Order: sequence, then structure tokens, then C-alpha cells
Amino acid sequence: MIVTLIVAVICADAKYGIITSLVKGPMTEAEKEQFLEDLYAGMLRRDSEIILYYYGDNEEMQEFVTGAVKKIYEMDKKDTSSDFDYMRYVHKVSNILMSGWGKKYKIVYQMEYLESKHETELVDEEVGRILKKIIKKNMTAPQKIRKIHDYVVEHVEYDTSTNRNSPYAALYNRSSACQGYATLIYKMMTEAGVPCRVITGSAKGGLHAWNIVKIKDKWYNIDATWDDPVGGFGKERMKYDYYLKGNLGFWDHDRAEEFNTAAFNEAYPMAKNNYHS
Repeated sequence: MIVTLIVAVICADAKYGIITSLVKGPMTEAEKEQFLEDLYAGMLRRDSEIILYYYGDNEEMQEFVTGAVKKIYEMDKKDTSSDFDYMRYVHKVSNILMSGWGKKYKIVYQMEYLESKHETELVDEEVGRILKKIIKKNMTAPQKIRKIHDYVVEHVEYDTSTNRNSPYAALYNRSSACQGYATLIYKMMTEAGVPCRVITGSAKGGLHAWNIVKIKDKWYNIDATWDDPVGGFGKERMKYDYYLKGNLGFWDHDRAEEFNTAAFNEAYPMAKNNYHS
């Protein structure tokens, strides 16, 4: 039993390039980055359980480990559109278990997601097929935005039960609540080369999600959910009541605090007035 334990510890330490498992100081910045990369990879695979190890003081460990998922949400790699905002809004919940002695801790992230890895792969395939059909070479950003907005509004029905709330549900069940609309639009815009973010907050007293997209040096609001008719009157006409709106024309949406900071507004300067081609 003792031999098995020591071997397990040495193997875990070797993962971070540590010479000995018995004497170890705080993790270096490179080791912390590797911890985050491993967590990122596990979440991208949609692992339900991700086991990692942390070396350092208990207080520092708790702060780093509990903040790690938020750091993963900020990772935006160019070879995938399934991280950043997409990963954040298909990730449902995290439960973190911590155990250890001295300065070595075993961290177990128990994860739940709104989409499996296979479902996200199906979303990628369908998004690729759709964009190939609706996006033409040399289209401008406003033209791409219009095509994507219209496709989502035409092909997705709002799920009034809010049980369906993912891009997979929006594409394959043709039904989703607002988070599914916004996250699908994020992926489609990103794949089409249009800078896009998912914004959450409230609208008319209820929790809500929508998008902002960039045209030249300004960002504009889009709410495909509210442009999608709900009820018995069907979709005889396309609505653009919440399409490419500046902040003055988007008065009935209130952002969550994290999207209303000075730093966020500096990074994503919003247009005051609505976009006109």
C-alpha cells in the first residue's frame, strides 16, 4: 500500500516536472499555467471529473483553485470556437473537492455541461454546413451578421419551458431559451470571422442573454431571441427590433455588473446610436 501511494504521488508530481514528491515548495507560474491548461483541456473534452494536483499553502490553493474555472472562461484560442464564451455558457455547474496534507492537495472538479463533447462536435459540423450555404466570399461584416441573425430567427423556436438552452438544442431540436440563441450566434459569428460576445443580464425584469458584435471600431447589440416571434402569429415577417442597436436604442436591457465595468467598456466600446448601412 505504501509503495503504491508513493508511486502515485511521484507520477502526479512528474506531470509538473517536479524532481521529488516529498519536498516541494509553492508551484511556479509555469506549473500554475499547466494546471490551467489541463483544466481547460478537460473542460473542452467535457470530462465529468477532472483530477489535478496543487502544491502550496492552503489559503493560496483555495483562492487559485476556486478561481481557475473563471480563468478558463477567459481563454480564447484561435484554433477553436468552443472555448471562451461558448465554453462558459455550455458549462452548467462545478463542484470542487479538495483534499491533502502539508502543501500537496488533490483537486477534483466535478462538472456538468449543457452539451456533451459529441453534441458540440455535431454543432460544429452543422454550423460549418450552414455557413457554407449562407456566407459568400467577400461579404462584409454587416452582411454576415444579417445572414446569421436571420438564419437563427427563422430556424429556432423559443422554448418557453426554458428546459432547452444550448446551441445543440437550438440546431437539432429547433428550440432553445435565450442562452442557446446567444451561444449559437457567438459560435456562428466567430466561425464567420465576426467578433462577437455573449452578454448576460436582465430584460423586462427577467434574466436574459444576448450578443454584441463588432463593425469597424464599434460594438452593437443584437438580441435574436427577442427578434424571434413567440405565439400564434408565427414568423410571417422578420423582426429587427433588437438588431444592431446602439446603447441608446437598447434601453430595456440591463447588463450584469461584470459587463458594465470600465475595463469591459474600454475593451468593447459600444456605439451610442443604431447601425445604419
